[in-house]
Amino acid sequence: MEPWLHAAANDAALMSDFKMVCGFGGRMSGSGQDDAAMAWAMARAGEAASAVQTLTVPYDAWRCVAASLDLLGPAGRPLACRPLLRSASTPEGGLELDVADAGRGRPEDFERLGEGARGRAVLVRHEYPFTGDHVHRRRKYDMAVEAGAAAFLIANNVPGQGVLSGSSGRPRGVAGIPAAYIEHEGGEALAAACAAGNGRVRIVVRGAEIEDACASVGLAEVAGGRDGVIVISAHMDGHDLGVSALDNGTGVAVALAAFRALAARVGPDTPSLRLCFFCAEEWALTGSARYLAALAPAERARIKFDINLDTVAGDASLTALISDFPALETVVEAAAGASGVPVGIWLPLMPNSDHANFARHGIPALRLLAGFGKPESRVNNILSAGDVPAIIEEAELRQAVAVTCAMADAALRMSDAQLDSLASR
Repeated sequence: MEPWLHAAANDAALMSDFKMVCGFGGRMSGSGQDDAAMAWAMARAGEAASAVQTLTVPYDAWRCVAASLDLLGPAGRPLACRPLLRSASTPEGGLELDVADAGRGRPEDFERLGEGARGRAVLVRHEYPFTGDHVHRRRKYDMAVEAGAAAFLIANNVPGQGVLSGSSGRPRGVAGIPAAYIEHEGGEALAAACAAGNGRVRIVVRGAEIEDACASVGLAEVAGGRDGVIVISAHMDGHDLGVSALDNGTGVAVALAAFRALAARVGPDTPSLRLCFFCAEEWALTGSARYLAALAPAERARIKFDINLDTVAGDASLTALISDFPALETVVEAAAGASGVPVGIWLPLMPNSDHANFARHGIPALRLLAGFGKPESRVNNILSAGDVPAIIEEAELRQAVAVTCAMADAALRMSDAQLDSLASR
């Protein structure tokens, strides 16, 4: 048995690390929980690393000051809401708007609405985020803005789960529109009111920009004798409805375990192995984007492969999203065979985690993910108050460690030419 495979099955710290990172809370960037968790994780990684450092990168921080949503008219009542991160603010007294129901909020739905979206609050539905035809919340928001909507409401698709948390992706200095998540039941009430011809709401959102905010980037490295770098990455930050156990306590714990297991495999004949933990991932992937952009081109070119771990438990199935790098398919298939864990493959780039920023720089990158195409799985607790440790099974974390180790170990043993060939598209 490969030593790393034994370590994946027997690492005594895996579950305690997972519970520890969840114990810091939801780890929303700017809360202090993210920095405290990063300091702890870097101390843990330092036990296996030859070098550890924590950097900071700027991000467009924001906080909600006040928010409310009221359904007006015959069925009038308050509706639970949660503004998207970086929502635009309403005027002090709020906005009274007619509501246009855009269904799921896909391109064809906005085409159907046409001018009917202009000047109205557009209602769309959240979708399970891990399917081949998923349309991301930020894309729906952008389409609403492009259609001339005055506000954006996105209803949870899961009954009884409450509101969700997520980012609008609006950069600082861009006007945007007020935007909020609402419960499934609130979405049903709004849709019924629209169908009856009296869908109208009052929305209040007041947010505050936070100047000079920085997010942590944690780096731990075992130096090899060759010039390349193999990266295992995960994001530390999360949302504060639950404790971000799925997203991404699972990835952090698995990354630490894989780094421990592989440290001894790095030597004079291998590239270096680098562990990267990012914050501000939930803020439109900003942390990794700014870290990579700030690297000198020659330093960025040293990175030969990124294995990004994000939501790697919550279902027994694993899928590698290989970001339009077809050569990674062979790596994934070999790792599945070596670890004894089946792994599905999705070729198109899905820009839903930090791997996408590596891929945009031409660096072969994949995201390992549980529950792809399985909206009935426990992964559907993502972004909700149900994202807690109790929904995670130890066996799922251990198989993710095994697959991660198998992929990284294969990369460490590749020649420079083989690593370079992974970038072909």
